[in-house]
Amino acid sequence: MRVFFINPPFLGRFSRSQRSPGVIKSGTMYYPYWLAHAAALVEKNGHEIQVVDCPAAALSEQALHQAVLEFNPDLMVLESVAASWYADCETAARLKKLLPDSRICLVGTHVTVLWRETLEREPLIDFIAIGEYDYTILELTENLHRPDRLAHIRGLAFRQGADSQRTEDRPLITDLDQLPYIAPIYKRFFKVENYYFNLSYHPMVMLIGGRGCNSLCFYCVYPQVIHGHSYRHRSPEHLIGEMCWVQENMPEVREITFEDDNFAADRRFARRFAELVRERGVRLPFFANLRTTVDHETLKALRDAGLRNCAVGFESGDDRLLRTMRKGQNSDIQARFVGDAHRLGLLVHGCFMVGFPGETRETMNKTLDLAFKIKPDSAQFYPVMPYPGTGAFAYYQQNGMLATNNFRQWLTAEGGHRCVLNLPDLSPQEIEAFCEQAFRRFHFRPRYLLYKGMQLLRHPREGWRSLKAGLIFIWYTLTNRRERQEPFAVPAVPAPDHWLQEIRVPMGRMEKLKRGDLS
Repeated sequence: MRVFFINPPFLGRFSRSQRSPGVIKSGTMYYPYWLAHAAALVEKNGHEIQVVDCPAAALSEQALHQAVLEFNPDLMVLESVAASWYADCETAARLKKLLPDSRICLVGTHVTVLWRETLEREPLIDFIAIGEYDYTILELTENLHRPDRLAHIRGLAFRQGADSQRTEDRPLITDLDQLPYIAPIYKRFFKVENYYFNLSYHPMVMLIGGRGCNSLCFYCVYPQVIHGHSYRHRSPEHLIGEMCWVQENMPEVREITFEDDNFAADRRFARRFAELVRERGVRLPFFANLRTTVDHETLKALRDAGLRNCAVGFESGDDRLLRTMRKGQNSDIQARFVGDAHRLGLLVHGCFMVGFPGETRETMNKTLDLAFKIKPDSAQFYPVMPYPGTGAFAYYQQNGMLATNNFRQWLTAEGGHRCVLNLPDLSPQEIEAFCEQAFRRFHFRPRYLLYKGMQLLRHPREGWRSLKAGLIFIWYTLTNRRERQEPFAVPAVPAPDHWLQEIRVPMGRMEKLKRGDLS
């Protein structure tokens, strides 16, 4: 069988694999690593594959059509997210018309929740792979021409006559070592220079040490929709093996970026990983997402192994809001973590969000004050994006705080995030304005600019990385003037019941969330 894995074109450098997909001001472009995992598994089992990342390679739909005709696949697998959902359905339909005998399958967070709406919206789409889809795609490939077997493939939705149906959920993969490396997929099908992450040395590759997150944050989409609320990690030996493969076969790579929700969720894994990095002679530095609950010894071990920079979700400076969102931390824990990291010589990128239930102008200012107090090396400020399938979406929808159900309106014309929250005390425009002002106030302070200047002198490599990131942001700002956004034209309306019923919220909280109760 021939299987074509596609990250479809949409709004230029649209970074689809991010937790909040969009065209990012920093120039960030993620690898389509979930597609790469599935592609590697399908190829390992004897099938011919092609992988194309249209946004990263700047491929038009016309160029995509040409590539599809040349490969002539039996199955095409397209990734889709909320903001690009309409366009992805239309792209899939045109591909089906181009090759009527080929089958079309969509994957991703959005279609996992809206599988019925997707199949009803576009009759030319054949399948939806639901949840963690690696083995679903493999089994679909092997049974593509056996319609009697479709109902036995777990994690699959498809059209049965005039109706749509889905099979039982597929269990999460417990042994991630059975999945092949994705770095060889990167090397064969992508140009690493096309991918950029402003917190990592360029060029970099993105790898996954594990899947899932044992935290219960009510806004985060991947744990609630795809990978679950338990952290399943590869063995340290398997992960180190892939890092060694990158070091030996991709000499242009200067850093590894780990995209786990929390790379150090399992302390024993993190410390054993750090030991093996040193034993196996891995020289590449790495970046990781961490939580403030990482202890000092684990943090030191990772530093000694090559950890250079980390991103941390501080989110809010108001402890009451942190409890509401189930963050599992407070401002004291946040300050302690940054202090530990800086004493170890680590850089910290602070992630802050506004728009939580109970958010006011006072709590937003407390968040900015927290950023000034704990002094991360860089910071981002974003509105909460409540994607379908999350407890956040259920809460905002049921309480009339979601400004629109039209996902076309979730991005600006140039692809930037647009706030879709209409809170009792804050409009979407106020939240967006605060985020932009907070970013400028944090990064353009004289003290911060002096710090970055000294960093350039003392640590030229790191200083040049920061300078490059700053110049990209300034270029984006100058060349993509945000036009004044008109108020949302589509009023919020109740979501279909099954949107809420199929939300995977831990600890039996679904009924509370449907009532709008976050206590």
